[in-house]
Amino acid sequence: MNSSEYNFKRCKLCGTFAAQATYDLRSSIIYVCQHCDFHFLNHLDHTPEKNHCTIQLNIQNRKYLDSRADENASLHLSRLTFMQSHISLSGAKVLDIGAGLGQFHSLLRTQGAESHGIEPSDIRREYAQQQSGIQLQSELVDDNYWQTSYVQYFDAMTLWDVIEHVNFPKETIESACRLLKTGGILFLDTPSRESLSYGISQKFYRYMPGKMSLFLPSFYSTAPYGHKQIFTPSQLSDLFESCGLEIIFSSRSYTNRFFSSHKIILAGRKV
Repeated sequence: MNSSEYNFKRCKLCGTFAAQATYDLRSSIIYVCQHCDFHFLNHLDHTPEKNHCTIQLNIQNRKYLDSRADENASLHLSRLTFMQSHISLSGAKVLDIGAGLGQFHSLLRTQGAESHGIEPSDIRREYAQQQSGIQLQSELVDDNYWQTSYVQYFDAMTLWDVIEHVNFPKETIESACRLLKTGGILFLDTPSRESLSYGISQKFYRYMPGKMSLFLPSFYSTAPYGHKQIFTPSQLSDLFESCGLEIIFSSRSYTNRFFSSHKIILAGRKV
């Protein structure tokens, strides 16, 4: 499905036809659901079946990926500590959704986990293969590849800075939950809409002449795999619970980091 095939008046979170075009970012529009207050962009990535243009890893994009390879190294260590406070990773079956260049996938393996990874970006999968010998899958979590052979297979699943990127977040969480064992844990982090810059930007747009969007464009992107929606903590907690996940941890920053990151950090156990 692409943007022209989806009716953006239908909220991607609650499903009601109550969303209205609210913030014009010039290149795109933020829709706001009048029922559940969900904010999402009027843009969808092409599904893999319709994306016939495969991007090859070349010198230019390799240099770009090299420059970003270590940018989340310390954050991944915080995420690993977070997971280990809730589950023993030795022998655990873990699916890392949105594995990127495979750094966290590698960390899981160093802890003895049976780690699987999903990464839809062709060049990131190729980079991970060439740099670290890591084999990541292109099939999304709702694909038959996972949904027919891995139902209730995993002890844990991770979505690190992923849920804001997907076309349909509710369906993504539902699909992930089907792959979790009873008692398995879904770990997630994502930017929070309750950040100060987001709130200030909304007020500027509403009350200043010329409808200034201020920082709002920095939260969203129509680039492939860009940010398509931003959650509030309560929206994401409600989504977890509606999918049969009991919230066992919720925070806006990792305990071993020295500042508030204005993120939503959740762990939910399948009941």
